[in-house]
Amino acid sequence: MTMAGSEQQVFVAGGQQLQNALLAEFLEKKGISARSIKRPEEVERKEIDGTEQNLFLVDYNTIDINETISYLMEVDQEIEGDLYMAVFNVDEEPSMMRLAGLPMIQGGFLHDCPQELLLKGISSMFEGELWLPRKVLQQYLMKSRAFNKTFSRSEVNLTDREVEVLKVLATGAKNSEIARSLNLSPHTIKTHIYNIFKKINASNRLQAVNWAQENL
Repeated sequence: MTMAGSEQQVFVAGGQQLQNALLAEFLEKKGISARSIKRPEEVERKEIDGTEQNLFLVDYNTIDINETISYLMEVDQEIEGDLYMAVFNVDEEPSMMRLAGLPMIQGGFLHDCPQELLLKGISSMFEGELWLPRKVLQQYLMKSRAFNKTFSRSEVNLTDREVEVLKVLATGAKNSEIARSLNLSPHTIKTHIYNIFKKINASNRLQAVNWAQENL
């Protein structure tokens, strides 16, 4: 489960500095490069641009989630590597359900989540997986499938290149892997993915994958 610091790093963001520092220290001891911050805006672009994967682990109770999503979506378009966002200290499953449908959200952890499970979730997200409590994920998948049935391939004008990108994305590949597979730059892949999301009205990768499975 050890990860190279130059390839992945975690920023633990929130207003509870002692909690964040302890969590960052725990991750460091497990081989994951991590540090505590008050807000994602504190992190300079150069700190994340040279890293293949960056995860912002955001405290549900002390950070404005929607503002953070908007900010990180802008940052994501400006950096080469993959950028993920996860939320911890979520109070209950209904809140987690709402989070699951938002852009950028790769995972979520309830307030009573054990540290070892959080570690497992972070490792899974770096592998490109969505990490949510099983019950929440099942409910979200059901909603996403109902959503996908309202769109047909004939109603969506995807370019040939966008179809190629979407097919590789549907295998669970990360942006960097899609870029290598299609011999394109990570920036180009991100642009294609954002355009695909707009065209099929998907908020996140899971919705896009479900749509691809139904329509490609």
